[in-house]
Amino acid sequence: MKPFYFGKSSMLFSVMAMALIYSLTGCGNNTHNQQQEGTVDTAGALVDITALTKIADTTLTNKKISVLVQDSLTSKNETIYIQVTDQDGSPATDAQLDYNVVMDMGMMSHGGPYYPLVDLGNGLYKAEVVFIMANMKDMGEGWILNTILNKTDSLSFLLPVSEAKYARTIPVGTKDDGRVFVSLLLPNEVKTGSQPIDFTLHRMEHEVFPPLDNYTVEIEPFMPDMGHGSPDNKAAVGKSNGRYSGVVNFTMKGPWTIKVNLFKKGEKVSQEELVFPVEVK
Repeated sequence: MKPFYFGKSSMLFSVMAMALIYSLTGCGNNTHNQQQEGTVDTAGALVDITALTKIADTTLTNKKISVLVQDSLTSKNETIYIQVTDQDGSPATDAQLDYNVVMDMGMMSHGGPYYPLVDLGNGLYKAEVVFIMANMKDMGEGWILNTILNKTDSLSFLLPVSEAKYARTIPVGTKDDGRVFVSLLLPNEVKTGSQPIDFTLHRMEHEVFPPLDNYTVEIEPFMPDMGHGSPDNKAAVGKSNGRYSGVVNFTMKGPWTIKVNLFKKGEKVSQEELVFPVEVK
């Protein structure tokens, strides 16, 4: 059984906001990869549970709760799946689930951006979390997923979050909204050609990280080794709830960077230019 905490009755989770986060060296917890059998056919999408990795689980009196991810967790925008089953392994159809995330650093703790839980049906739930930093060696428990099952059973799972290979979530100061966390949802490696490029934006507001709308995310792909950019790119515009989508064009294979600036009402409001590395295969 993977590390977790259990408590009876509802929990009130309190977190302390972190003033500034720029660069932190992460260290993930070691976990043994396990595979969960079964496939869940959700409305309009198929989630292949056999392709997911189980990173934590526990058993209650009449329910089993498992935490699964696509591969591993790193310091970026990540998707986590929470599966609730009956003791016989069948999907729990009567479960009510809620969650949040907290970073325990020992002497202090803070939260991070996350979206409301999505019920995919058949006892499977999807959580989208932005890990704004990696776990740090010898500094607290690291990231913790707190869940409440049926408003009575409180469960907390330790999450192994390591440093991302390439920066995918970067904080930046802004003119009106203070510190904003910009998350690029592009994989580390992509193919050549024109393709969608997506971002999420969240501002740091005391103990919470609300999604940020009404911005334009200007992008500039650049190939340092060749000294050129590319044509036909489109800035990422808002889709509501802190989500932005645009178009990026990689004209050849090799290492690229995507330079990012935030604009509001036609005016540049980000205090620094952000740079996201990308490998084009």
